[in-house]
Amino acid sequence: LSEIMDSDDIEDSKGKRKINGLRGDVKFEKVYYRYPDKEEFVIKNFSLDVKAGECVAFVGASGSGKSTVMNMIIGFLKPTEGALYIDGQNICDVDLSNYRSHLSVVPQNSVLFEGSIKENITYGLKKYSEADLENAIERANVKEFLKDLPNGIDSNVGEHGGKLSGGQKQRIAIARALIRNPQILILDEATSALDNVSEYHVQKAIESSIKGRTTFIVAHRLSTIRSADRIVCMDKGEIAETGTYEELMALKGKFYELKILSEFNAENKETE
Repeated sequence: LSEIMDSDDIEDSKGKRKINGLRGDVKFEKVYYRYPDKEEFVIKNFSLDVKAGECVAFVGASGSGKSTVMNMIIGFLKPTEGALYIDGQNICDVDLSNYRSHLSVVPQNSVLFEGSIKENITYGLKKYSEADLENAIERANVKEFLKDLPNGIDSNVGEHGGKLSGGQKQRIAIARALIRNPQILILDEATSALDNVSEYHVQKAIESSIKGRTTFIVAHRLSTIRSADRIVCMDKGEIAETGTYEELMALKGKFYELKILSEFNAENKETE
């Protein structure tokens, strides 16, 4: 703890621009990124222009750079070369704390705390309306399982959400993201650890939640991104190909190979 407290590696947003009324335009311009003390770039010549309200999915093998791109959008990492613009402003000039108030992230393994479902959804919020809460649980498909719990939304989730299934925990995490009404939503492999039934309910929640906001989806199961506006297929830190689901399947390139491989793996799991 002392080492952390004494560290001078702290974000400094003094004098930086605040973004009020974020639209959700995100533009990468010839971005390269390499981790400190590493020579090799993990992101290379990456250019992508995402308009407000667009849903863009990222696919690719492990280590292809998907998570690094997401971490740049969140502001955890800054481009080594090139620039990333949020609503036309370079992210290096933006007050990150203010910017992140317009952004929500649903990770692969969501963290739930000992307490009620309601407390977990509203965690960290100073104020919210009952209408906001109702809308979030409706859109995240949480209502579907509330009726089976003894105290509904006031039911205790247990330590780390141990009293709930994986799909139920993910839907609570999506509701937690939605109640903040983010203009940018990041879903980082939100369905990859789920069984088929849970995935169906979480997928319904995702389809409901992306409307009207810029959404980035990192996908392991390629069937879950069929309705994305665009799919970006990554390979060794670069964009290998981009297009709609149908366009990429017809191209029979990298995405097509990944799709065939994922179907083969799914069939093998079912056989086991």
